[in-house]
Amino acid sequence: MEMLRFGNVVLDMSRGSLRDGDGAEVALRPKSLDLLLALARNPGRIMSHDELFDSVWPDVTVTEDSIAQCVREVRRVIGDPDGRVLRTIVKRGYCLDVMVEAIAPSGHAPVLETKHDRPSLVVLPFQSIPSDPNTERLADGIVEEITTALSRFRSLFVIARNSAFTFKGKSVDVRDVGRELGVRYVLEGSVREAGGQFRVTGQLVEAETRNHVWADRYDGAMADVFELQDRITTAVAGVLEPRIRRAEIARAMRKPTSDHTAYDLYLRAMPGIYGITKVGYDSAKGLLEGAIARDPNFAHARGMLAVLVERGAYLGWELDFEAARDRAVSLAREALALDSSDPQILARCGWVLTTLGGMHAEGSALLNRAIAANPNSAEAYSRGAWVSVCNGDFAAALSRADTNERLDPLSADAIGRLCVQAAAQFFTREFDAAIGSARGAIGRAPDFHAARCFLIASLAHAGLAEEAGAHAAELLRRDARYTLVLTGANSPFRHPWMAELFLSGLRQAGIPLG
Repeated sequence: MEMLRFGNVVLDMSRGSLRDGDGAEVALRPKSLDLLLALARNPGRIMSHDELFDSVWPDVTVTEDSIAQCVREVRRVIGDPDGRVLRTIVKRGYCLDVMVEAIAPSGHAPVLETKHDRPSLVVLPFQSIPSDPNTERLADGIVEEITTALSRFRSLFVIARNSAFTFKGKSVDVRDVGRELGVRYVLEGSVREAGGQFRVTGQLVEAETRNHVWADRYDGAMADVFELQDRITTAVAGVLEPRIRRAEIARAMRKPTSDHTAYDLYLRAMPGIYGITKVGYDSAKGLLEGAIARDPNFAHARGMLAVLVERGAYLGWELDFEAARDRAVSLAREALALDSSDPQILARCGWVLTTLGGMHAEGSALLNRAIAANPNSAEAYSRGAWVSVCNGDFAAALSRADTNERLDPLSADAIGRLCVQAAAQFFTREFDAAIGSARGAIGRAPDFHAARCFLIASLAHAGLAEEAGAHAAELLRRDARYTLVLTGANSPFRHPWMAELFLSGLRQAGIPLG
């Protein structure tokens, strides 16, 4: 039988099925599977749009967006977010760029393998010894900085921190981690602290074989923590990709601040930022303000505080929206003035300037720079997806959401990805699809107002007035200040028609004018 292997996913072309490394069937919509099969049966050949229409949608009239949606889904499933295997040939069609890597045993057809990709890894949360808040925070900070540094190497593929931390406190098998995240290597370790001294151990393991590729231990005082992070990062990067240049290493080792207290305050703010609660918001805001007071040049803290205030403004946690807007935009400008090259700062500030500042072209340019500078930044792709929605580039929004999912498959960003899908589907008037995506988002986060608003507007435009009205009432129960005037005045959308389509749906559902 003919088999096409994509990492841990195998396509059985004779049976028309897609399975993972354990033999379980991989979920893929029938038309997406048909498209993959059509391309797999013509490896290395460019198939035109007309050929794909005839093969996948015979006797049915559909638009080219149907092909694009299937392509996005296939790329996500086979782990090809950048389109290196399932290639887009501009103005000509698509090509499955595969080659024969190995010959199957006698009596079987060749097994096709995809071309070699970047070394992929995840940095798991380090164990803290003893298990107390201070040591745990130190361990989490070390892991976060190593992850950030490794992600800056373009020749590596690094899973984002949020997905890695879903394994925190769990006893896991590295093979299971590798299969779940689609990575070849796992970096794990521990931090032992006593009397101001600490020891960090690290080991790099090949997930499938459990073979140790590298292991070492480092001793030092708290003042040495930045140097220690650099040594681990350099060692791991050198093992995985020995051709990394000195300039890349220097760029990856840049530190956000030299003030250990400011850095500690920044780390202590992270749980409140990731938790998305009012209590967490207030705590994180105070800690970031403290970090900036300690080190006024701490650009990362200013950029993160700008994002946090933006969140507070839209969730109603900042009572004066205009004051919050001014402060967030000002913080973003200050962060960029301090550092206009760091991908995280570019992504966060570009997001704030777009959503609150209405500076769509500038915000989009900043996100493009962030993604170009760090193709492993799940945050840049997530924020970039929303910025693309606000700019009216819905294909780019969906593509960026797909890449974010590959980089950060297990995090709470899944809620944001669903909302991006709902927004893109709404503005392309695929209201039924938007309803499904928005329902999925608010099912996981009932206080996610943006998702509920897209659900309300989609239901109204789809003619489901009763359900739209019920969700409008629920929105007003959760935020009694929500009005069309406030929403219209604070619209993040670049084009007037987008705001009008959105507001007209809310108006039909009964959201009050003012």
